[in-house]
Amino acid sequence: MSLISMSVLMAIVGLLGLASAQGISVAERTREFGIMRTIGGTNGVIIRNILSEGLFIGFLSVAAAILLSLPLTMGIGRLVGTMSFGLPLPLMLSHSGLAIWLAILIFGSTAASLVPAFRAARLTIRETLAYI
Repeated sequence: MSLISMSVLMAIVGLLGLASAQGISVAERTREFGIMRTIGGTNGVIIRNILSEGLFIGFLSVAAAILLSLPLTMGIGRLVGTMSFGLPLPLMLSHSGLAIWLAILIFGSTAASLVPAFRAARLTIRETLAYI
């Protein structure tokens, strides 16, 4: 149970970091959204732009986590198992658990991007082009 709590806590911290990064990105690109609006971009275009960016960051973070954690876990399992039992510990990977975690993180990265996306979509052309 403690491993699940730790992984949920890590996911929450990561999603808060993503929401913060998306908020900063929206603030820095305010003029860009104004220009998109002046050439005909709708609220939907802006929202899809920010949501797709959040999804991309989510997929990238999951891929990086898998690529970094598997060799590290195998190495630690081999080291600890050999030191403790004389045999390397086998890596037990739950594919269903990995799929569930992937779905949760993709849903979470979408949810973390919603607030900055709707904030950017609410801005008027005048507000965005007057932004310094």
